Amino acid sequence: MPDLREQQIVEEFQRRRQVLLKNFVLAMILIALGLVLRQVVDSFPDLLGIPVKTWRALSIGQLMAGVVFAVKGFRQFKCPVCNEIPRGHDKYYLGATVNPDKCPHCGTRLS
Repeated sequence: MPDLREQQIVEEFQRRRQVLLKNFVLAMILIALGLVLRQVVDSFPDLLGIPVKTWRALSIGQLMAGVVFAVKGFRQFKCPVCNEIPRGHDKYYLGATVNPDKCPHCGTRLS
């Protein structure tokens, strides 16, 4: 049976995992809306009487905000004990294991 400290570590990691997933969903929505806005503006110049340059700046802003949310979510997704991102294969692998059983660095139980 897991002790209280182990349970707190698991809960903190699961909270961080939820933040990661929410940030990625928000990032995908912002990026998709930015791309759709760009296509609409290219098809309908001067939409709503607003110049094309303003619409393009807005779509670029949405794309950049999406990237910021994705990076922010990824950077906070760390093991509560060793503060390392749980990567799937090795240190050169850019992705993270989304729901690992234990930390590949320190061996702490995470789920």
